[in-house]
Amino acid sequence: MINAQLVLSPLIGKRLIAKAVLKSEHFRKAIEKGIVVLSLGTTNALIYEEITGKKVSKEAYAAGIVKDTLTLSDKIKRLPALVLNKGEAIDISWQEALIKMGEDSLFIKGANAYDDLGLVGVLVGGEAGGTIGQALGTLVVKKIPLMVPIGLEKRVPSVRESAILLSEPATSTQNLDVGMVVVANGIIIDEIKAFKILFDLDATLVAAGGIAGFEGSYVINIKGTETIVNEALDLVNLLKD
Repeated sequence: MINAQLVLSPLIGKRLIAKAVLKSEHFRKAIEKGIVVLSLGTTNALIYEEITGKKVSKEAYAAGIVKDTLTLSDKIKRLPALVLNKGEAIDISWQEALIKMGEDSLFIKGANAYDDLGLVGVLVGGEAGGTIGQALGTLVVKKIPLMVPIGLEKRVPSVRESAILLSEPATSTQNLDVGMVVVANGIIIDEIKAFKILFDLDATLVAAGGIAGFEGSYVINIKGTETIVNEALDLVNLLKD
């Protein structure tokens, strides 16, 4: 067994996560037997590209976005969520798909925060509570698996505390006024889990930071056989190109 260190930017991390989602047990089961809903989100845009082989605007495949402020994407340019029935794209809304979904299906939803307790936080700015506000009750009642692809840069000390703070009235700012929905039953796939799914490697976050376009990056230690570690390093280098 050997150790190796590698640097992942948030974007490269998203690409790694996207590949892991397609290799995950829940996704493979749903593609074969049920319906997959890939809701809007910037990480999910990369999953869209992995599934379809087509490039897509990250901002167009998202509703709420974080740039210099908390804001919304352009509704006119916004794309519909991808819905697959046994691996084939179908032209129905995610709301219509949700009615047809069961335990063999999968709902994929990005998020804005997660913590070491496994809680996930999703920022919401619409009166209906966004996608998660509209979908969560049905997902829970029908026992539909909810997968949450989310990068390490979104780890917070406590999702519960974040949600409490965001429930308080905010002073006037340029930001969209948001709250946070807390999800306790999501299947979290971050970069650490991605290395496990793709290579059966033990990965650990050991440091973070960077310059020259790698600001906000993280240093990951991976441990495994030399052959598998080298395969993982090769993939990360490929994702950087």
